[in-house]
Amino acid sequence: MKVLAVIILVAALLVLWRMAFMGYRGRALRQRREFPRPVGARDWGTLTGAIEGVYVSTTDAENALDRVAAHGLGTRSAVALGFVPEGVGLLREGARSFVVPTADIVGVGHGPGMVGKWMGREKGLVVLRWRLGDRVVDTGIKPRHPAEGARFAEQVEELVRNNKPKNSGGAQ
Repeated sequence: MKVLAVIILVAALLVLWRMAFMGYRGRALRQRREFPRPVGARDWGTLTGAIEGVYVSTTDAENALDRVAAHGLGTRSAVALGFVPEGVGLLREGARSFVVPTADIVGVGHGPGMVGKWMGREKGLVVLRWRLGDRVVDTGIKPRHPAEGARFAEQVEELVRNNKPKNSGGAQ
């Protein structure tokens, strides 16, 4: 009788795992219509100022619990985060690497966590806010060394400040 109970329990767990997998896969397929594929770098050899860490996930900026699963953006991975001529480069291990173009960066900050990783410390994650198509998303990275994360965030803020369009006309 105990063997039958164990077999039923294992079968039920396998069915639940399969349902969760299919749900996540379906979510990724639906989101591919909403979110364009992020661009890749032409030459990853030009990655400068790189810091190492863990890519946590990308979420909708308006709903921090809404993970973006499309194009592998919801997949946790090791990352080298740095600058390429096109913008901020995320060179990921075991997942698709991509670039956040400078013009699409909305801002950068720190947070205690996001869906998939909760640090509990105020500045545990570096959170890059950027435009992906017509949506604004947040990408969270847990730097290996917190001081490097703070330095990187300052460099991104400077990059954004230096690339803001200048108001050439007077008040109209």
